[in-house]
Amino acid sequence: MSERTRNLVFILLVLLLSSWHLDQSNNANTISRAATVAAVVEQGTFQIDRFEHLTGDKALVNGHYYSEKAPLPALIVVPFHWILHNTGLIATSAPDHINLDLLRLGGLICGSVPFALIALLCWRRLRQGETHVEPTLLVLLTFFGSFLFVYSGSFYGHLPGALFLLLAFIALREEHYLATGAWAGCAVLCEYTMVIFPLCWVIGSSWNSIRERSGHWRPVLRIIFGGLPFALGLLLYDQLLFGSAFDLGYDHVVGYRPENGSVSSAVQWEALWGLSFSPYRGLFPHMPLLLLAVVAALIGAGRAHFRHTAHILIPVVVTFLFISSVGMWWGGWAFGPRHLTGVAVLLAYTTLPYLAGQRWSRVAVLIVGPIGISYVFAAKFTLWYALPSGIAEPLRTLIIPAIERGNWTRMQWPVLLGLAPGPSSLFFVIIFATILFVLARWDARSSSSDAPVPLP
Repeated sequence: MSERTRNLVFILLVLLLSSWHLDQSNNANTISRAATVAAVVEQGTFQIDRFEHLTGDKALVNGHYYSEKAPLPALIVVPFHWILHNTGLIATSAPDHINLDLLRLGGLICGSVPFALIALLCWRRLRQGETHVEPTLLVLLTFFGSFLFVYSGSFYGHLPGALFLLLAFIALREEHYLATGAWAGCAVLCEYTMVIFPLCWVIGSSWNSIRERSGHWRPVLRIIFGGLPFALGLLLYDQLLFGSAFDLGYDHVVGYRPENGSVSSAVQWEALWGLSFSPYRGLFPHMPLLLLAVVAALIGAGRAHFRHTAHILIPVVVTFLFISSVGMWWGGWAFGPRHLTGVAVLLAYTTLPYLAGQRWSRVAVLIVGPIGISYVFAAKFTLWYALPSGIAEPLRTLIIPAIERGNWTRMQWPVLLGLAPGPSSLFFVIIFATILFVLARWDARSSSSDAPVPLP
């Protein structure tokens, strides 16, 4: 079987799993983006006046309402909705609700597809090196056993932003600097805080040129030129919608007074714990195999790798500190640290090869992986991300009681075909286990490699 065929089979199977659940809930975040798509396609305007009462995530400018979200996820969905709407496959949204098919379409394109592509890129990288655990086993248990899976199938901007950021990082490693800037520009237009990564890369490259006195500024200039069209596009978008090129939609949010001024004067130490190890919004409890991978990388990476590691380590630390200084660092109603999605994806891509190269990795993955899967599946099958901000222990307080009550989510496509939610969730587990077993055996038979992949 050719490599292209392997890649196609892998991504189709992962896409089947990641699109099993498609979000159609009345969430202010997803409704805000979907309202933009509906307004552009069905009314020819970015003004969401017709739907503004459906969401609290909106900006008010000169008497008109707009989505305050970063624009690219909605713009990506616009052509797909235009085709389906004009062929009669998706009806016009009524003033009292956004068409559920539009919400599901946004969840598929901006949730399920990016999730599957991220998994594919990590799987391909693991298959390039010697591993003591099957790449499929490690990748699927890592990503499906993480908060990222809860947001697959939802019309958020985190997963497409993380995908574009990962593509920018891969282009940086391969010294395709124009592509680095372009992909980074796409990431920022999905989630503004991701600008930290290309800024760190540009500053780091500039510092190296100055320190080495090489006068070699081409990489820096190419990254900047690659991202320039996207920066100009954002300035134009802001000028047209919000009246100033340097105003974001968040500057005009209706009825919202940011806690501590949105960005506090200093890092909140409670946020550092809350975003790292706490059961509330901790990255590692909500992506447990990532913790093993980071530990393996710290063990396996020597000083020789520091220069390349800095491309990830420095922006990851800066992003972590920045989110820890934001008033709503917990992300509102959420499952896990959704604002650290890009951090989680890049850390996984760069550290999973180290975990795969450890002799103890297979046993560790088979022990820790099912723990993450059990926790995340329990959330996905019941409440998704509908976990109130004030609940410190969502598993014990909300998720387990929902399971005990049999409160299975109806947001599954087999349910749309008539299957009951409980059996549909059980069927998903069976399909997931089957795909995991078959692809892991496939990996074991086709594995051929001589050396572990170094951390970039």
